[in-house]
Amino acid sequence: MDGKPDSRSDFAVVGAGLAGLVTALGLSAAGVDVTVFEARERAGGRVVSAPRRPADTPPLVLDLGGQWVGPAQTRVLGLIEELGLHLVPSGAPGQALWDLGGEPKRGGASLPPLPPLALTEVLAGAARLTLMSKSVSPEAPWQARRARRWDHVSAGDWIRRRLRTAAGRELALATIRGSLAVEPREISLLSVLFDLRSIGPVRNLATAEAFRVREGTQEIARRLAERLGGKIRFGEPVRAIAQDAGGVTVETDTAALRCRRVAVCVPPPTARQISYTPALPDARTRLLADAEMGTTVKFHAVYPRPFWRDSGLSGQSIASSGTIGLTYDNSPDDGTGRGVLVGFAVGDAARELGQLGSSGQERELLSSLGRLFGPGGAAPEAIVIKDWGAEEWTGGCYAGHFPVGGWTSYGGAVREPCGRIHWAGTETASEWHGYMEGALRSGDRAAAEMLRADAAVSADAR
Repeated sequence: MDGKPDSRSDFAVVGAGLAGLVTALGLSAAGVDVTVFEARERAGGRVVSAPRRPADTPPLVLDLGGQWVGPAQTRVLGLIEELGLHLVPSGAPGQALWDLGGEPKRGGASLPPLPPLALTEVLAGAARLTLMSKSVSPEAPWQARRARRWDHVSAGDWIRRRLRTAAGRELALATIRGSLAVEPREISLLSVLFDLRSIGPVRNLATAEAFRVREGTQEIARRLAERLGGKIRFGEPVRAIAQDAGGVTVETDTAALRCRRVAVCVPPPTARQISYTPALPDARTRLLADAEMGTTVKFHAVYPRPFWRDSGLSGQSIASSGTIGLTYDNSPDDGTGRGVLVGFAVGDAARELGQLGSSGQERELLSSLGRLFGPGGAAPEAIVIKDWGAEEWTGGCYAGHFPVGGWTSYGGAVREPCGRIHWAGTETASEWHGYMEGALRSGDRAAAEMLRADAAVSADAR
């Protein structure tokens, strides 16, 4: 800190994603001074829209990060209304494409064209997982009666043991991969059960992507950031956090700030790049060391019109192999008639795609679109690609996850403050874990937690 300008604030927040913005606004609403440090030159974190092309009239909004919301996500829906933004229904009528180890086949949006035995066992397996998840506390999944047993078997191994048909296994593995952006071998059965439990009733999962924001989800972050005025210091990644009996010093490359408490609201791989003095407790250190992000390449392919609808397709696809794991119709309702397919490469496919340059990624994605949707799919007028694995201050998407055995080894540290350091982000959410909703709720929790802790210290000092 020698030679660095020093400043003071009541509280500090690291990260101006949704969790950090809500944490800071909650603190500000209580009348305290707060300073937010953001490594990027923008707010939003994993919520970002593509730059609008001058040729697009009206402007075409393409969300490259978090995008969809559902009717049970009350925090984000309330915020969208409060900010004067507008919802657009997702999806389109028609049949989905299911590519489960062979040629793509048509089927219903939620009912794949599987042989009866395979479909029966998949439905039975899903019902069993839902039932098992009810015994997992969303606040403390590591305390479930069978937590250790479930945490030491991977989701992939459980699927292979429980499902006997190849088609059933392919669908189950593809569902996990597409839902969490991880390979099923990389997470435990307990992780899957916790994610299900954090969403609530199974109908919440079925409608979690019912709407998107017409103006783009980055507009949520931008308008929240406006409310903080000049309290966000952009382009200032936090390098070190030192705490003592009297407070906390937050250090960047150019300055140091002294405050009473700090909330770290960035993904685990980013949080572990910060130097902590004194060292964090062992459980938190291990958590940060082991947690990894999901692996995702998200893209939008823009066409003069949604040609897939001509043949009765909805634009939705799910594949168990190949580069593209998921696609959806993302066509705008702007009267231009343009068609947009949004899609994802996830897990190993995203890692392989990430090894290619931008031109190689585009060629591979266009080839895969052609395989799914025919020659028209391979010939968009534009394609916009976001490789989240190459994003310096995130390192992946959708969210961070623990390896097999992680929840029962150090899960109790996921939300536990470390002295004057508090934690927020969708990875810490007990409700809607991994969603924008979870990020917002974690920010509410962190702000309230910091204010309570600060009040308790003040009371003890009197």
